[in-house]
Amino acid sequence: MTDTLTFNTKHLLQALFESGIRHFIVSPGSRSTPIALLLAEYAEQNNEIKLFVDVDERSAGFFALGIAKTLLEPVALLGTSGTAIAEYMPAVVEAYAANIPLVVLSTDRPQELQFNGAPQTIPQSNLFGQLTKQAVLIRLQDVHSDVTEYIDFMVQKVVNLSITAPRGPIQINLPLRKPLMPVLARQDEVHVQRVVFDKQSVQYRLPPITTKRLLILAGPNVLNSYDDSLKKFAIKNNVPVIADVLSQSRHTYTIHGIDVLLQAHKINADLKPDLVVRFGKTPVSARVLQWLKEENILTWHVDEDAGVDHTRHIARAIKMSPNDFLENMHLTLSKSQIDFNQKWLSLPKVTKTRNEMNIITALDDAVPDDTHIFIANSMPIRDMDNFFTGNHTQRIYANRGANGIDGVISSALGMSAVVKKRSILLTGDLTLFHDMNGLMMAKNYQLPLDVIVINNNGGGIFSFLPQADAPKYFEQLFGTPLNIDMKKIADLYDIDYHQLSVPEALSQILQTPSKTTRLIEYKSDRQRNKDDHRDVLEMFK
Repeated sequence: MTDTLTFNTKHLLQALFESGIRHFIVSPGSRSTPIALLLAEYAEQNNEIKLFVDVDERSAGFFALGIAKTLLEPVALLGTSGTAIAEYMPAVVEAYAANIPLVVLSTDRPQELQFNGAPQTIPQSNLFGQLTKQAVLIRLQDVHSDVTEYIDFMVQKVVNLSITAPRGPIQINLPLRKPLMPVLARQDEVHVQRVVFDKQSVQYRLPPITTKRLLILAGPNVLNSYDDSLKKFAIKNNVPVIADVLSQSRHTYTIHGIDVLLQAHKINADLKPDLVVRFGKTPVSARVLQWLKEENILTWHVDEDAGVDHTRHIARAIKMSPNDFLENMHLTLSKSQIDFNQKWLSLPKVTKTRNEMNIITALDDAVPDDTHIFIANSMPIRDMDNFFTGNHTQRIYANRGANGIDGVISSALGMSAVVKKRSILLTGDLTLFHDMNGLMMAKNYQLPLDVIVINNNGGGIFSFLPQADAPKYFEQLFGTPLNIDMKKIADLYDIDYHQLSVPEALSQILQTPSKTTRLIEYKSDRQRNKDDHRDVLEMFK
């Protein structure tokens, strides 16, 4: 039994490697013992394998998500049986909604312990239901040559499924009986026949674009970059581009701050396009999709998962990458396109910001070129979308699949673990509190991340929502002040702490060399922030 377990587990690991998996995140536990030990041995023998250990399963899931999101490749999670696997659920939810290829290796109790009151035992097969693209069960201890061949083939098949559009998570459930100790340091001849899954090429005949006024809306991008193709296309054809902060294509030639522009009524009839070609995921700005629908603007959606549109407004869904679309699209535009483009480019820029918003402009000015920045949801992502110009970097990431505030610290640390340059996280205090455990990875692996936390002592986004008009219950139910001492958090995880007296001081800190994680706090006030946003909008009008 032990020999079979050892042999088949090695085939499992080799099949994962042949599938392109190079990063493994392990959450320690008893039932996962044989796979964890053989994985550690495998990583020691193969320097392409990167192994991380995260004792908190929820943090581990988001740490893996951050790596997969940054590298655009599948990442494996290994956990033990019971509630431990259920802790991966939030990251699986985000991976499902954001099309991120997570591979969950869930070790399980054998069939004779199921539904019989055995400890650490829950129904794990297909635990995540519709959130995974496929869930398979593999019994590593079955003694039969067909089982080994099945492992070799099926593992590669389901991992390939995770990276086939629309991308998403998969689960491989692995029931194991005691004894769980594998045979280490044994020289096994492990040969896994690599399976090549060729992507069938279909030459799609693009519909002709013969319009007077064309506009591109570049939404959040979770695919390979189309930045160069978009720039060439837009400049050559005089096509204005509204670039979401997560499009990875925001430049000086693109339009940003569309939410403020619409709120300030700067988008008049002269700026109304005849056709909008929309790329990627749902934009950060809700107003821009409302505008398309209310003005009944003809809209095409171009994406490998095109047709996902909660506004139900798109007229054509073209399932291809934006890069292929831009490379193959030929236009016949009227001369009025030049004038139309110039009107969009002449729109005023939001330059006068205050307090919390000044953190965005300070970051915009101070960040080194090509820095990876991870953005928390709620206020940070909205302010970044409105005020960040992208003068120095387009490498902006966020968990915008399900838009949650859980796991953000861990996702940002996962990002920082696989990029060469020092990276940045912009977050609020509640979001940091939700994932404080994630900071243990910063301590254990000395990850080069600057965590900029805007501390307005509660949920700042709620001050902008209708529930703010219920003051009797607002603080208790929505404001939720936690009175967190950020320096104590930094001390707990042995992280360097800095407090900003003014946002402009951010530049000096970011320019100071450091090889570890730093926590940079800027204290703010929620009501003042609401008033500041109102005043900035009034000045912009």
